[in-house]
Amino acid sequence: MTRKFSTLLLTLLTLGSAAIGQQGYTIKFRISGIRDTTCLVAYYYSNSTYIKDTLKVDGSGRCTYKAPADLPRGLYVLAITDKIFFDFVINNDHKFSMETSKADPQKKMVIRDSPENTLFYEYLNTTRDQYDRIQALDNRAKALEGQKDSLKVLSDRAAVINKELIAYKLGIARNHPESFTALLINAMREPDVPEPPMLPNGRPDSTFAYKYYKAHYWDGTDFTDDRFLRTPVFHNKLKKYFENVVVQSPDSIIREADDLIERSRPNAEMFKYLIWFTTYKYENHEIMGFDKIFVHLVDKYYVTGQTTWITKDVNEKIIKKANKIRPLLIGQVAPNMIMQDTSLRLVSMQSISAAYLLLLFWDPDCGHCEKEIPVLKEAYDQMKEKYKLEIFAICSDTSVVKWKNAIRKKHMTWINVDGPRTLTGDYHEQYDIISTPVIYILDRNKMIIAKRLPADKIASFIESYDKHARKP
Repeated sequence: MTRKFSTLLLTLLTLGSAAIGQQGYTIKFRISGIRDTTCLVAYYYSNSTYIKDTLKVDGSGRCTYKAPADLPRGLYVLAITDKIFFDFVINNDHKFSMETSKADPQKKMVIRDSPENTLFYEYLNTTRDQYDRIQALDNRAKALEGQKDSLKVLSDRAAVINKELIAYKLGIARNHPESFTALLINAMREPDVPEPPMLPNGRPDSTFAYKYYKAHYWDGTDFTDDRFLRTPVFHNKLKKYFENVVVQSPDSIIREADDLIERSRPNAEMFKYLIWFTTYKYENHEIMGFDKIFVHLVDKYYVTGQTTWITKDVNEKIIKKANKIRPLLIGQVAPNMIMQDTSLRLVSMQSISAAYLLLLFWDPDCGHCEKEIPVLKEAYDQMKEKYKLEIFAICSDTSVVKWKNAIRKKHMTWINVDGPRTLTGDYHEQYDIISTPVIYILDRNKMIIAKRLPADKIASFIESYDKHARKP
């Protein structure tokens, strides 16, 4: 396994922590198999590792890491090479030593004067041993394919081992609740969902499992404890929650994001991280409509001056981006455009009578437009009458000759207008057009109902939307 180490700073975060007492850290390492070289000290943060320091290794494989008392607590790494490394805990112990071998750092580890790291390595090695036992059973099972009785015996043994391992982990969390190992176990812990209750109709509640899992997903996670940030698991747990546990609608995600951010508010580092994580995740999200989440976060936390850790310039840029997106959110009335058509007549987008109006931003020299426009043309010809569909196509090229030639060549029989010749301002700014093609779909009231869809998704979207809209 290779881990990448980076010295890049997180864009919106600054690292810091309250000092733990007044005593600094002194950690002595000795690694047999290396000499007269250097090792790197790194720390986990989010889903990456970041270099903290470089240690000089002497002729006997010894090196020492010294750090001030305000060193943030969490899981750190001593990297011998880019592929050989081992973890160590910074938590309650300030002066300790770790001795191991380059050949197998985890298994050969000897720790002195650190109950924290002793417990951590007992956990690592126990987990590794149990995993090896399960893997051995799995390998035996592959050789016994089709022998049901023998396979059941092996499966039962593996289940017992797994049950023992779970009990071991829960024992650490129960007996050493203040340890970093317990925190790590809690961060990885999955809810144990019980059998669903029966409904009055005698059937099990089919929604119980999901509701219980979601309600207990964060059990054991203290959002006021920033040690979670310096583990390799918290970021992924957070990512899984927003992608796989929370209902995938903007309003549901907004509620959950606000809830977690508020729970983290007492801890400055966690508060910063939760705002950064959700902002970064939804700033340029690929799912249509999720830009609403980004705008909400900006309005609630950035506009109100709660993001004090970033510079004024960065904060203003984020707010400016949200302001640009806000008029283009799903459900907003599209900004009007008044432009010249091929006969030099002014056409107002708002004046076009259609149940569905597509805005097509295109360019004659755009390679992707060459592929998309024929697909759009086919959908248009099939759906124009049935769905009262019209297209308002805005060309970005300044050459009228090139524009008209492209219209004839592509058989663009809809409303074509010349983008550069407008009475309503720069459409690039109005509609956030950076490249082409871009398609927006409006309803009869010129409200945005979809945007940035590929041409081959237009027909299915309109069919589905129209069917839903016609329901009483």
